[in-house]
Amino acid sequence: NRRLSSRKVTSITIAPVTLTRLPKMRTVSSCLSTIVSYPELLQHEESLNTSQGGAGSVSACYDVISWMAYLESLDDVLDILKEAYESIHKSSSKKDHVARTTTLEAAGRTFRISPTLAPGITHTPAQFTKDIKQLIQARIMVGERSVSLLHGSYKLWKNHLTFRTGLMDMFSGSNNNGSSGDQELHKVCNHNRIPSYLLTASSKFKHYHATVSAFERSLVRLHKMPRLWLMYATFVVLYDPERNPTTVRRIYDRALVALPASQHERIWEEYLCWVTGILPSNNSAGSGSSSGGGEGGLSVTRKGIHKVKYGFESPLVAEWRKRGWGCGQLRSEIEFIPTVPTETALRILRRYAQFFDTTFREDLATLCITRYERFGEAASLLLQLLNNEQPDRNTTGGGAFLSPNGTTRHELWLRFADVCTAHPTEAKVAGVDFDGIIRAVLKGQDVRSGGSATTAGGNDLGFEVFDNTSKAFGASEDDELNQTKEAKNNSQILNHRLGEMEGTLWTRLAEYHVRAGDFELARSVYEEALDAITRVRDFSLVFDAYVRFEEGVIEALMELMEDEDEEMAEDEMKDDKGDSIGDENEDLDIILGDHVQNAVQSENNPGASADVELAISRAEHLTSRRPLLLNRVLLRQNPHNVGEWIKRSELYIDLGEVDMGAAALEESLTTVSSRKAVNGSPSTLVLSLVDIYENQQKNVDASRNLLERICSKNEYEFQDSEDLAQCHAAWVELEIRQENWDMALYLARRAVSGNIGRKGSKAARGLSRSLRLWNLLFDMEESLGTIQTTKDAYDRALEWKVATPSHVLNYASFLKEKKYFEESFAAYERGLGLFPPPHAGAKLLWKNYLTDFLERYEGSKTPRARELFDRCLAECPSENASEFYLLYGEYEEKHGLTKRALGVYERMCSAVPAAEKYTAYRLYIAKAIQYLGVTSARPIYEVAISTLEDGPASRICLEYAKMETGLRETDRARTVLVYGAQLADPRRDPDYWKTWHEFEVSHGNEETFREMLRVKRSVQAAFSTVNYNSAEMGAGAPKVETLTEESALEMIAKSEGVDVDSKKQPLTGGFVQGKRKAEVADLGEVERRAARLRQATAAPETGDDEIDIDDIDDDEDEVPVHSNSFQEKAIPTAVYGGLAPSTEK
Repeated sequence: NRRLSSRKVTSITIAPVTLTRLPKMRTVSSCLSTIVSYPELLQHEESLNTSQGGAGSVSACYDVISWMAYLESLDDVLDILKEAYESIHKSSSKKDHVARTTTLEAAGRTFRISPTLAPGITHTPAQFTKDIKQLIQARIMVGERSVSLLHGSYKLWKNHLTFRTGLMDMFSGSNNNGSSGDQELHKVCNHNRIPSYLLTASSKFKHYHATVSAFERSLVRLHKMPRLWLMYATFVVLYDPERNPTTVRRIYDRALVALPASQHERIWEEYLCWVTGILPSNNSAGSGSSSGGGEGGLSVTRKGIHKVKYGFESPLVAEWRKRGWGCGQLRSEIEFIPTVPTETALRILRRYAQFFDTTFREDLATLCITRYERFGEAASLLLQLLNNEQPDRNTTGGGAFLSPNGTTRHELWLRFADVCTAHPTEAKVAGVDFDGIIRAVLKGQDVRSGGSATTAGGNDLGFEVFDNTSKAFGASEDDELNQTKEAKNNSQILNHRLGEMEGTLWTRLAEYHVRAGDFELARSVYEEALDAITRVRDFSLVFDAYVRFEEGVIEALMELMEDEDEEMAEDEMKDDKGDSIGDENEDLDIILGDHVQNAVQSENNPGASADVELAISRAEHLTSRRPLLLNRVLLRQNPHNVGEWIKRSELYIDLGEVDMGAAALEESLTTVSSRKAVNGSPSTLVLSLVDIYENQQKNVDASRNLLERICSKNEYEFQDSEDLAQCHAAWVELEIRQENWDMALYLARRAVSGNIGRKGSKAARGLSRSLRLWNLLFDMEESLGTIQTTKDAYDRALEWKVATPSHVLNYASFLKEKKYFEESFAAYERGLGLFPPPHAGAKLLWKNYLTDFLERYEGSKTPRARELFDRCLAECPSENASEFYLLYGEYEEKHGLTKRALGVYERMCSAVPAAEKYTAYRLYIAKAIQYLGVTSARPIYEVAISTLEDGPASRICLEYAKMETGLRETDRARTVLVYGAQLADPRRDPDYWKTWHEFEVSHGNEETFREMLRVKRSVQAAFSTVNYNSAEMGAGAPKVETLTEESALEMIAKSEGVDVDSKKQPLTGGFVQGKRKAEVADLGEVERRAARLRQATAAPETGDDEIDIDDIDDDEDEVPVHSNSFQEKAIPTAVYGGLAPSTEK
């Protein structure tokens, strides 16, 4: 087996099998004599006559291995001789006139070949060729002997048949190695799939018939071997001189009959390749076939299953690929030379699609479209695929079609529609009712697959259409409702299944009728589509196609008129030539008149211009209807879209069709559900319809009738009572515009009476709490009613608790105008009972109540006014109390006592929120100064400083100090500044320190100024651990330029007339010297001094009028200093920041 696999076989092609007879005895003897001339071959021949082993063993002639070795040796000798023959043939073709001698050895025999005979020369080229042919005959004879003895050996038969099929190419190839003309002939034959030996060596037909005979004899025993069948069919396809497809078809059919079903795929691959001419793709990862390209975007490619499964291609595919025959895929632009008749090919493909691979139906449909032009059959196949969407419950097997090409159901629908639209006649002949199918699908009717039985409303294509809208005899209303719901669900499912294909299918259906010549039916399809589609995209497709259709009709009619005009012009030219003949009839024309001639012309062109005008008017009418049609599509998407219904009415009115606009709104009232209404309230529909009846149609009675149906009879059920209230208000306003005052007042009273909604809907029962209707009633009562009816209306609203603070204010204002002051105050009291604080309206009610009361009585009823103020301040929250405190204080100042007024302001300072206390205290201080004098403000200032937060307290300190400065109380002012310094951080409140700085410059001395600087450093140290962000620090604020310490000291000394020693420096950096020098030992001492300073600044809390600052110096004198017990060390300048002294070490 190893030797067999390594053997080289030249020009060997896979071919099928036939039967032949054994060669005659003369041929056998000549073949044996040829074998005897080769010593190695003679050894093989002699070994076959011996027995293997001892007595009773089997002879070597029945050993397959011996025969395979024998045949291998023969093939090796033939390879050597063929190589030598080719080299001799090439050398002889050269024109060098030099006799060359070739020496070779094969199987123990030596050859010396030369063009001329000479001593030592054994062969001439002609003799050498003859020996090769004799050896080939011997090889055939040995092969026939082996298979005749071992007729069940697959190896021997395959080897023998492979050699015999290779002889066909060997002979045809040897005859085409000569001139360039022979090579061109070989190319032409290969292009037309004609074996070249049919033209150049037709005498070799006997080789073909002998090979066919050998294949037939091999299949007698080896008919279960698919490889032999494939070789046989390939050989007949390639070398049959008759080129008869029937012979090949019968071989494949016999193979399918003989082989088991598990091996049919190997036969069908070559079978389809031979029928379609499509070679399998070399990409093993590809799918079975794919679609794309070609006519209508269709193509077919196939996958090589044989190569994927067995590792090598089938014989026919390999030979065709080697010869350059076939194509990788089927497209209309690729030239295909048919080898099989169309009907034969279709029957084979149908059989394959029906019994072996049902998914091939898609490719079969593609072949019918692109190659065989069987459009009706293609439509039928695509219809079958579309029917296989779901398995039938009543049948076994089957299932949804899953395309191996990845074709989606959307693409199948489009392909089916394209085929039926382009070829409507073929589709009808094939039994495909394209119109019924598309209508059944698009209308959401029942579409079922399977079964050839035809039911009522259905057809034999499996599409059964049921009328779900008709009610069966004896069916109940529940059954009818269930049918309606089921039909709606089916419609939603089909719409979801079709996706965005609805508009495309409608346009294809119309085009189907256009190509069939039914223009009126196509126009009706377009109209039906515009009334059925629910997507704007589909509407655009259908409308554009409809417009193109109308334009095409106009163009066709115009061309027809032009052709008729040309024909009439030619007829007139002919009539001019025959004037001499018609002179004798001139008298008759004069008698009959010109109208006879015009009648004749009209008979030649009847109604052509009228048809053109009709077509143009149709196109214009269609274009003008586009907004209405688009609006209808949007309403089909959501019939509860209030805005679109109103827009539809406006479109009709713009077109001058007022009645249609009113009819559209009437339809909306029966369609729109108040629970599902969007893009507006349902009451807008009623109001718009009332406006059309009143203003457009001038029909007030129709408006009244509509409002009566809506408001009184509750024909439309509103979800929200506010919508129904708008309708009632519109009815009242309608009567007002008609100056029917009594009726308008009656309707307003009835709307809020609560009698309408007792037996009505929920919205009607809520009318009595509608603020819109109550406002309208109050306006009507104040304008048309009496005082008592107006008071009754307001009282009923307050009693039913539907009034608002504005109603209370209006009621009180109305009573005030009518001079019912106490009743107006009672109305305020009832309003405050309905809306107590902290209601937002309570503040407004109290303010107007107090204002009206004070305006009415002023200071005459002071106890009652104070009682009202006290009630108001007790009930109102603190954030709203400041306004009433001011009003109360103003009243006491004007009509009461000063002490009470100041008491009110004092209460305000403790009652208002913290954010308003600073302002309240300032007002209190201002009023105290105004009525009691400046000195009376001192305790108020002290309370404010102790109560307020740090920021407002520091500002109060500045005002307090300013007041004391104005009184020439400099020490008291300085004490206040020292106390407020602990509340003012220099980083956040530089104005405070600037003010103190200016105060010391103006009123202080060097000692007080240094004390100010010491306090400032202490406060800086106290606030050093507090961090602020940039907003709190006042980022971006302009810097305040202040005097430096040196310049300030110089200014003070200059004002006091004292010389300042510039060399005098403080002992501790950053601190000023006291009256007596004291050394500071460490930082602890600094902190103790700062603590004593804070204790000193706290002196104003004791209530003393003056602060003795000298006590601080006395405390400093009492501090013991032990300079010897501590090591003196300078304080780091970093402790004092920018206040550190700039002295040298």
